[in-house]
Amino acid sequence: MLTIPISHYCERARWALEHVGIDYVEEQHLQMFHYRPVRRSGGGKSVPVFVTADGEVLTDSADIVRHADAKAPDDRRLYPQDASKREETLALECSFAAPFGVETRRIMYDHFFDWGRPALAFNAGRAPRYQQAIAWAAFPFFEGWARRYLEVNPVTVAAGLAQTRAVFDDIDHRLSDGRPFLMGDQFTAADITFACMAAPVTAPSPYGTPLPTVEELPSQTQALLREFRARPAGAFALRMFAEHRPCA
Repeated sequence: MLTIPISHYCERARWALEHVGIDYVEEQHLQMFHYRPVRRSGGGKSVPVFVTADGEVLTDSADIVRHADAKAPDDRRLYPQDASKREETLALECSFAAPFGVETRRIMYDHFFDWGRPALAFNAGRAPRYQQAIAWAAFPFFEGWARRYLEVNPVTVAAGLAQTRAVFDDIDHRLSDGRPFLMGDQFTAADITFACMAAPVTAPSPYGTPLPTVEELPSQTQALLREFRARPAGAFALRMFAEHRPCA
């Protein structure tokens, strides 16, 4: 599986595969450097890309989650067997992946670039050292490219924050009846996807690559994380990682 280490979409795929017990080899690359290996493997521009044991190339984290579910033993399935509940799970999962996950990524990249080069230590993962060295040296270019490509600017970040708070409002309400999981009593793909898409504004542990603690972050970013961690939805996302994420 080809990944960008810090990507919350890649974390979604890792979690699903590990949850059901599918072994895989992960090849990590930094942003932009991932283009060539992804295309050579049969993907497009984005990660994760997963090549199955049968040679099928899956180029979206949602497809990887569904592949994992299809291979899962009954007690590790990620979608309810009831048709209506399955459809509800899929609908929730889709809404979390986009636009919610797109907005949380945009918010955190804004903070990432405000932090500057020290942020690269948590971006590197197990990417090749030459990629890490180039990212450090060319940080201003990397920032300019990412801000343009991901449309990270004051207007979009402000809108993303509003949308993220609205999603947290919805999840706060959904959890208000005391249910342990988003779909009730069953842990599903919706729980994985929400927890992963919320990761940029909650900084959970464990995670597929080490994330900074709140105390290691600049004060403005600390305030952002504390806001979302304090919400019922944020506490839920952190609990999903703590209790249901296989050790990375």
